[in-house]
Amino acid sequence: MRQRNLSPGTTPENAQDGDVPLDLARTKSQADALVRLKRFNQNVRSRAMPDNSSDASARAEAAAAERRSAKPWRARIPSSRIAKSLLALVAAIAIAWVPVQQLLATTSADATINARLINLRAPINGQVTIVAPSVAVGTPVQPGEPLLHITNMRADRQRLDDMRRTLSNLKSEIRVSGKQLERFKEIRGNAQAQRDAFQLGRVRQLETRQAELEAQLKGAEAHRDDALKSVNRVKTLNSKGYQPTATLLHADRDYKVSLNEVDAANKRLDGNKIELEAARKGLFVGDSYNDLPRSAQRLDELDQRIADLTGELEQRQARVAHLTNEIADETRQFNSRSAATVFATVDGRIWETLTANGEEVRSGQDLLRVLDCGSATVTATVSEPVYNTLWIGQPVDFRLHGDSRRYPGTVAALTGLAVAEANFAIKQTSLKREPYHVTISVPGLAAQQRCNVGRSGQVSFDTSSRAPAPASPESLPPDAPPAPKVSANDVPAMTGSAADFASAMRRALKGSHASGSIE
Repeated sequence: MRQRNLSPGTTPENAQDGDVPLDLARTKSQADALVRLKRFNQNVRSRAMPDNSSDASARAEAAAAERRSAKPWRARIPSSRIAKSLLALVAAIAIAWVPVQQLLATTSADATINARLINLRAPINGQVTIVAPSVAVGTPVQPGEPLLHITNMRADRQRLDDMRRTLSNLKSEIRVSGKQLERFKEIRGNAQAQRDAFQLGRVRQLETRQAELEAQLKGAEAHRDDALKSVNRVKTLNSKGYQPTATLLHADRDYKVSLNEVDAANKRLDGNKIELEAARKGLFVGDSYNDLPRSAQRLDELDQRIADLTGELEQRQARVAHLTNEIADETRQFNSRSAATVFATVDGRIWETLTANGEEVRSGQDLLRVLDCGSATVTATVSEPVYNTLWIGQPVDFRLHGDSRRYPGTVAALTGLAVAEANFAIKQTSLKREPYHVTISVPGLAAQQRCNVGRSGQVSFDTSSRAPAPASPESLPPDAPPAPKVSANDVPAMTGSAADFASAMRRALKGSHASGSIE
């Protein structure tokens, strides 16, 4: 037991309850030890002296006074030291919070910026000519920028030449048909004039004949009137006995003949009118010739030939128009087969050059691979426990190594042990620290257009959010198809096969890691 420091002239045997130490301890543990020592001293003295009520009350009052006079340990420590200690504690917590938070956060093992590759292939066979200033690896390109030109000197143009020869022949036939049509129209004009002259002469002839027939009709009518008068006179004389009956019969005969002559004159006049009307219409009625004269028949033949030539000419002109369009299409196709330019389709950088100036290439051959900077994503690998906590659409933060900025994103694909086949610049098989693969969509990286493909970083997954709950049967629309039915016997089989496959993959990966570490 340590010796207490008492006031001068006071020994442990005669020390009273009111004695106060000269040098008190500065810490709480020392103050507690001093109190326990005083209590032990009091217990020893109480056992050595006879107990009475006055001494007990005196000792109790002395102990209470000592407790009232004693100051707490916080009062004995200076406030400036307490403030400095608190500031040091806060600084230590702030400094240790970031690494502790990163240590406790759910993060990826590997994370690399990735992007799609656009393969530019040769559209035709031919010889390559570089038209861009440079197609070296890393050269930036813009959409629509010409990169390569391909010329095919052996393109087939036989069909184009045949079509052009056919077009030339058709044009020659059109010129010949046009000249024939003009000649036939000239002949037709002459025939038309001849026919018109014949018609005009025939009409005039019939009009003169009509006048003649009208005069003959008047003469017949006059002869009829005279015969009628003669018959009446002879009848009067015969009734009186001055003329014989024979004379009456002769007079009656002459009257009847005059009537027939008038009727015949009318018939001839009607026939002439019919023939005249037909002649005015271009039809010629007669016994010595056909309904049309030779000039009119020739005119009809010329009209038929002109109509045939006009139809042939229109047909050839239509073929020329159609063939001209086909030649234009064939010319465009021939131009596309004989020469082609390869343009950049995205805003990015050349990742790989697979051809050279003057090289002969085949159609479909890869020429360039361009990195699509606008499709930048993050490919990461995680452990199996972390993978089992992830879900599609989960919020994440991506941070590049050496950079304090954080880019928000979401989980885009969970491929697990299987490697997703995609035209990425960096294959998922290149990340081997953990076997489970995750694809992260980070819009901030795609918007930068910097093509930082290959830079590594770390993905922090937000585990505070929860995955969306599966749709309940009540929330499905009425016309939704029913879920496929799976028998109870199929579930263990499928589960077992998946588990066996996963365990086999883990064993293979562990074996490859072990072999790599031994080497």
